[in-house]
Amino acid sequence: MRRKRLKHSADTLCHMFCGWRLVNSYAAIESLGSGTLEIDALTGDASFNERPTEPLAIAGELHAWLVEDCATNNIPIDQIHAAKLTATLDLSKADWKRRQSSDHWFDHKGAEIVWRQINRCVIQCDSIVHTDECEYRSTYHDVEEWPEGFPGPR
Repeated sequence: MRRKRLKHSADTLCHMFCGWRLVNSYAAIESLGSGTLEIDALTGDASFNERPTEPLAIAGELHAWLVEDCATNNIPIDQIHAAKLTATLDLSKADWKRRQSSDHWFDHKGAEIVWRQINRCVIQCDSIVHTDECEYRSTYHDVEEWPEGFPGPR
C-alpha cells in the first residue's frame, strides 16, 4: 500500500467535509442540528447520533472522491477495510452582523443575500483509513457559517 497516499486520504476526508462541497448539505445539517455525524466513505452511508440518516450530498462526495482517488493511484479499494469520518457538529444561530466570516451569499437569481440570522457550525472532524497494514488518522477543526435556510428554493 502507498502509505503517504492513504495518510493523504485521511487528511482529505476531513478537509473536504469542511470545504466548499459541504454547501450542498447545509439544509440537511441545519435540519439535523448539533450532534455527531458519521460517514462511511467506502459506502456513502451516514448516521447522525447513531441513527441512519437520509442520503447526504457530502457523504456521496466523500465516497466518490475516495473511489476515484484509489483508482487513480492504483490502490485496490477492497484492501481498505474502513474509511470513516466523524464530525461533531455544534450548530447555533447568530445575528448576521455578528458573523465571523466575510463570505458573501447569493440567491438563485444572483442577488446578494443579507439575512438577519446565520447558522454557525463549529465542526470537529476526525477520520480514519484502515488497511491490513496500518491505520491512518487525521483531525481538523473548522467553523462554517451560512444564511438560515440556504440554499432555499430554486
